Amino acid sequence: MKKIFKYLGLLGICLFSFYYTEQVALYVKNKNPLMREIKEKKDTLYVNSIDSVLIDDLYIIPGLNGKEVNVNKSFSNMKEYEMFNEEAIIFNQIIPSISLEDNKNRIIIRGNSNKNAVSLIFEANNYLANSLLEKKNTVNILITKESYDTNYEMINDATNEKIYNNIDKYLTKNKINKDLCYVKNSTPKYCKGKYLFKPSLTLNHSNLSKNINKIEAGEIILVEDSVTLSELELLIKQIENKNLKIVPLSNLIEETNKLD
Repeated sequence: MKKIFKYLGLLGICLFSFYYTEQVALYVKNKNPLMREIKEKKDTLYVNSIDSVLIDDLYIIPGLNGKEVNVNKSFSNMKEYEMFNEEAIIFNQIIPSISLEDNKNRIIIRGNSNKNAVSLIFEANNYLANSLLEKKNTVNILITKESYDTNYEMINDATNEKIYNNIDKYLTKNKINKDLCYVKNSTPKYCKGKYLFKPSLTLNHSNLSKNINKIEAGEIILVEDSVTLSELELLIKQIENKNLKIVPLSNLIEETNKLD
């Protein structure tokens, strides 16, 4: 019995020693000038999350994660140089209270305007899509079995179940993003669990001149086949004049805060 108490005593001493050592290390760490500077600046670097906007019972505009400084990881990242460097700050994402991830049954009708970007969707792998791709822009296309091309971000057109299933198998086999689903005014059962979207603006040869000035940040633009190459160039110029980027649809709708 005495041996048991002896061992328990030694164990208690060891545990206390570990705890004491840890507390001393924490105290020293918190007194480090670099750690103090990180803590002083963390509040100024805090960014609130933005909730998704729910519209009626069917639509959604994605929100945007906030961010907060991970003090300990940032300290470890800068400790080697013992100097504060904002580029070495490590952030944690702050999930919105109303998030796209909790509302994937809804149809996305535009991206978050805070991203200052738009996405262009083409009906097929046509000369318009090729023209934009040649200029190093990111191109999204609605795909059918005749238009597979991994140079593009491909979007499954969910308006035809037979074609949809063929494409889904192709995307799965080739490990290509298959989470985007183009829909109209309802959610097909075979799109369950995917990101559903419809264009916020559809442009064609007849309406482009009238609607081109309506383009704003967050726009999901469907460019129909009737648009001419010169009209596409006007569209690109208008987007550039508004200081907007052209990004893949997956980037436009995701809520991850890329500022970190």
